[in-house]
Amino acid sequence: MPPLVILAGGLGTRLRPLTEIIPKPMIPLGGKPLLEHLATWYRGLGFNKIYVAANYKGVVIRDYVAGKSLGLQVRILDSKDTIDGVRLLAGELEGEIVVSMGDIITNIDVAHQYNEHRKRGADATISLVSVDNPLQFGLVMVDESGKILLFTEKPISLEVYLLSLAFHKTKGASTYSNLVNAGVYVIGERALELITSNPSLLDFGRHLFPMMVEEGYMVHGYVASHGVYWEDVGTLERYRKVMWDLLSGYIPGYRVEGLTLSSGVHVHKEAEVKGLLLPPVYVGKGAVVEEGAVVGPYASLEGDVVVKHGAKVEYSIVWWGSFIGENSYVRESIVLNNTRIQGVKVVGSVVGAGNVLEEDAYSITIPNKVV
Repeated sequence: MPPLVILAGGLGTRLRPLTEIIPKPMIPLGGKPLLEHLATWYRGLGFNKIYVAANYKGVVIRDYVAGKSLGLQVRILDSKDTIDGVRLLAGELEGEIVVSMGDIITNIDVAHQYNEHRKRGADATISLVSVDNPLQFGLVMVDESGKILLFTEKPISLEVYLLSLAFHKTKGASTYSNLVNAGVYVIGERALELITSNPSLLDFGRHLFPMMVEEGYMVHGYVASHGVYWEDVGTLERYRKVMWDLLSGYIPGYRVEGLTLSSGVHVHKEAEVKGLLLPPVYVGKGAVVEEGAVVGPYASLEGDVVVKHGAKVEYSIVWWGSFIGENSYVRESIVLNNTRIQGVKVVGSVVGAGNVLEEDAYSITIPNKVV
């Protein structure tokens, strides 16, 4: 298999205040960061040489990887955008490469995508998935052979979307579906040469692929098979969705850190649980759920979280080192690390790191006190 580059340099602005603490690829999902889940999947497909192109808070990524046997080579780069990360790594890359966004979670068979790329003799092959609403992603149109005819990165309005439909009708025997860019690319040698020789190209979706399609390069789409999981972990809502899907076992090939005691109940072997767990639920390393506490359904406690007697946590994610005091109630919220909830209600809120809550919080975002 060729080298694989995971792009992990984005600011993650739509995930603030979470990404003020850690970079987006390090967002925890059941005891492991997103990056580790993704890298494990790719290694399982046979990709043994994996680079991580980091930038924002790259030291956090580098230090985490250094303490693990993940087989990743982290490079902290002063990249301006997605293509720039690959360009700055070009000296270490030869021939064809595979590029993956670092903020997705997917079980697309990228090894098969690479093999199809080779069979077709393509210059680039883009993974595609079908979604209900393509306007928030990169809209792609392909013909019956899989050749890409139109690539529009994140259409900003219904009018743009309708223009793409009109384009489809002018091309005759082309096929149409709500296909969007899934963020995994096979980049051939000609495409890599374009990247290295054109410093003005900064983004795959906005610059490289539209230019290649316009200039007649062989750009193909690899349409993921029905039932393949794919999600962009780019917003708080999608973060919650991915967490619940993971705990519910809806992402084949992905596992949380710890033991599965029963359907949807995942507990680290070093956790202490005396209270009630309602699936789907995850209790991380060193976490404590006291007798009389209830955790779940749809709850994730990262490492060293304490949930005291009489407290209830449901439909919520609690990051490491936080304390949920007696008779506290946490629902539909994200509580960041090292926060104390002192017997109050937290509903529909995001509580930043290092806070001490002694009053109820409803539908608010409380900034981080520590970063």
